[in-house]
Amino acid sequence: MEPNNMTTLPNASNTEQGHCKGHCRMILITVYSMVLLGGTTGTVLMSRMMCKRKSQSMIAMIILNIIVLHSVLLVSLPFRLSYYILGVWEFGSFLCRLVSSIIYGHMYFTFVFYVVIVILRLLIYFKKLQMQKLQKYHMVVLSIVIWTTGSLVFWPILLLQYGIHPSYSEKPRCFEFYKDLNRGDLIILNYSMIVIMISTVVILFLIEMGVIVQLIKALWPDMWAHQDYRAQIKSFFFLLVIVVCFIPHHVFRVHFIQNYSEIDNSELVLYNEIFVALTTVCCLDMVCFIGGVIH
Repeated sequence: MEPNNMTTLPNASNTEQGHCKGHCRMILITVYSMVLLGGTTGTVLMSRMMCKRKSQSMIAMIILNIIVLHSVLLVSLPFRLSYYILGVWEFGSFLCRLVSSIIYGHMYFTFVFYVVIVILRLLIYFKKLQMQKLQKYHMVVLSIVIWTTGSLVFWPILLLQYGIHPSYSEKPRCFEFYKDLNRGDLIILNYSMIVIMISTVVILFLIEMGVIVQLIKALWPDMWAHQDYRAQIKSFFFLLVIVVCFIPHHVFRVHFIQNYSEIDNSELVLYNEIFVALTTVCCLDMVCFIGGVIH
């Protein structure tokens, strides 16, 4: 496929790889703008609230990690907005790969911390873990393990393996690393992450629903007055965020990998970019807590 020297997105042909038509660009600009505004507001307010309360609980420490993740993603969003508004990438190939990797790193790290919250609360509910025995340093150690493991596994793959095709450096565009999906190792990696995420969510979702049903039967009609019920509802909320924001991208990813080709891919690329943008909506979780949607 010959490189295209056009510098703007609006003039790209419908079959040119990685380009969005006008309506796709508007959707992306709208989603990223909403996430940037709402996510920044929620992150700042939640940070202030946590500073005032000075909570030392394990859950509070996990929320702090999620706030850090959201902050990193939010810093990268103006670069994405600049690209979709102006139609040209002006920040170099390395920053393109870095900004692209941040959105995937944010998704998987956030997923891990969400899962940790759910599992901790389930262990406490089933009396396999006592909150009184958990100390601040336990969560600090766990956080360090998660960050270190994730950094050693994900970032080298995302930064060193994606976006290395020679044709990428010839174009003033970004986030168009689809030719890498022709490589067998990256296909296996993508399928592995899809299976791990979906399997984990299904198992935890079924367990969580069973626990909530049991609590409703035992505590009805005053279940909201009990801490155990409220804790499990919060866990269910995190699972719901995963289902709404992360699972659609992974389900579509299977279709994308199987049907993507360098010749005729414009529609798939368009939809894939939208599903990727949907993963950033999880940054609005703090707005839901601050706004009282989940108490």
